[in-house]
Amino acid sequence: MDVSRELTQTKASTARPSACLIVMCGKPCSGKSFVVSKLSERLRAPAPDGANAEVTIVDEASVNAGARNEAYENAAKEKMTRGALRSACDRILHAHGPCVILDSLNAIKGFRYELWCAARAAAARYCVVYVDASDERVAQMNDGAGESAYAETILRDLCFRFEHPIANNRWDSPLFTFRPGLDAPGHEADLYDALCAHVRGDSSNTTKQARTLVPNKATQNAPLSGTNLRYEMDRAAQDVVETIMSAQQSNGGSCCSLYGFGEGMPTLRCARVLTLAELRRRKRDFLQLASKSLKTTTYEGVKRLFIDELQRGLAA
Repeated sequence: MDVSRELTQTKASTARPSACLIVMCGKPCSGKSFVVSKLSERLRAPAPDGANAEVTIVDEASVNAGARNEAYENAAKEKMTRGALRSACDRILHAHGPCVILDSLNAIKGFRYELWCAARAAAARYCVVYVDASDERVAQMNDGAGESAYAETILRDLCFRFEHPIANNRWDSPLFTFRPGLDAPGHEADLYDALCAHVRGDSSNTTKQARTLVPNKATQNAPLSGTNLRYEMDRAAQDVVETIMSAQQSNGGSCCSLYGFGEGMPTLRCARVLTLAELRRRKRDFLQLASKSLKTTTYEGVKRLFIDELQRGLAA
């Protein structure tokens, strides 16, 4: 066999599959994390053709959302948690990046639609894994969770508001449903095999829904104008500064410890008061670096980068 041909075949056999966003979905304590553990283990193991998937798991702990009861204590906290999870997926997910497993409730169909749009904008594959468990089983699992258990009122509220995925919806398709304690071992193994085939893009074991999503104008943010880039970058960073100052003013001039910047934006954690002078200095430093390296990006992208840079600077 020709050497160059042999090397080409070796590279093709060990190449990692393109990115995929796997959205876990289910009531609290339904067993989602157990499915994630088994699925990630299978994906990281070499497939028959030698390919393996790089897997990144995004959950409440990875975005510092706090304990379960804190992250879902009220509507505002829940919205901030969803925003942090969405932002983390946006940062990690790209066409040639890892397989991202979002291990969270993802109970609202509108949020799943946003995630589907994010996967489409990144030209990645997408699927929803639904762990179907009854309220009785959920309550039983929560009772055995110890210190990490949900408060009864929060658990009841989350279960009541849960919106079941529907396979006919684009943002819920393809849909893989696990039923803990009810699925036969053979059926469960088939589900894992089908999921792994979908992630790897194995057309022999998947449907047409396994194809990579194609971005269009509806799922892509408009880029900043190249002729006025510095001004628009400054405006995006200034929006972050004004949000922080407004939050501190509303809190009587005291530190807020946690700052939210809207849906899809990361949160900022800080244990002290941030002065306007410090924020202006950090914004100036950020723009000096960003204007040299960022040739084109989006308004939301600049905000996200500045928030991340603030978080790194404050943590140092």
